[in-house]
Amino acid sequence: MRIGKLKLNSNVIMAPMAGVNCTSFRLICHEYGAGLVSTPMIYANNLVARPERVIKKTCFLKKEKPISVQLVGADTENMKEAAIIIEKYADVIDVNLGCPDRKIIENKAGGFFSKHPEQIDKIVKPVIDNTNKPVTAKIRTGWNGKSINTLKTIKILNDLGVDAITIHARNVKQGYSGKADLNEIKKAKQTSKVLIIGNGDIFSPDDAKSMIEKTKCDGVMVGRGCIGNPFIFKRINSLLKDRKNTPEPNGKDKKKAFFKFLNYYEKYENNRNFTEIKQHAMRFTKGVSKNTRYNLTKTKSIDEIKNIYEDDLR
Repeated sequence: MRIGKLKLNSNVIMAPMAGVNCTSFRLICHEYGAGLVSTPMIYANNLVARPERVIKKTCFLKKEKPISVQLVGADTENMKEAAIIIEKYADVIDVNLGCPDRKIIENKAGGFFSKHPEQIDKIVKPVIDNTNKPVTAKIRTGWNGKSINTLKTIKILNDLGVDAITIHARNVKQGYSGKADLNEIKKAKQTSKVLIIGNGDIFSPDDAKSMIEKTKCDGVMVGRGCIGNPFIFKRINSLLKDRKNTPEPNGKDKKKAFFKFLNYYEKYENNRNFTEIKQHAMRFTKGVSKNTRYNLTKTKSIDEIKNIYEDDLR
């Protein structure tokens, strides 16, 4: 799959997720087969106000490329300046038009544009006009169940000249509840001139395969399904490319992946945030043992986390 001039090795993409997509986890997902990884959502105004701080925290690595940088904002000038600042780090610049977070919407950004698609051009056009990198957008199907406007938004973005559109097939008011409406992705694919990437409820290789078969979308984006589970990219690729089902990871697989993550976190992020390390430790043990996860909540050091992993994941 190509996004603009960028060729990807896989059409299975890692979603941007706040509190999840640290450098080390992005790198693990890349190694397990994500065709494109993403930064967490970056506020354009924060990037413009403190570029060095934001870039240092995001911690870009050549080893994780290609990488998409997702920007969220409401102001034309901020989006322009943010695109200029981030261009040399990004392989793709993605514009968030669907985040359901209340504070984001109150700032007239993210999901606000699902309610006001006529204003999309004021934040997408300045990005397109100020970068040579592919520009994509991530949208929802509408504001609520009574105002589904996927096709209207798709047309606006096609006319603006984005290179791809990711559709989280829920409306903003749904948040992450209910089921993703695959029919909205299907209709978008039938009308769009640019790539359509499906997103929502992909927790297994079969979910990804089913979404592509039902909607004919060009690729899939995996969000919650990859949290603590980078193996899903390799497993989806195996099913889509080789038509082979691979087994779910066991305790040893998760232990190996987490210790690799821990090594990267020390090497590239200097163990800067113990809370973040602990959260990832708990995510990697999901489905292994409730007792293990409970014990991890009480840890106060990396050594304590390591000891629990050594004892429980053999």
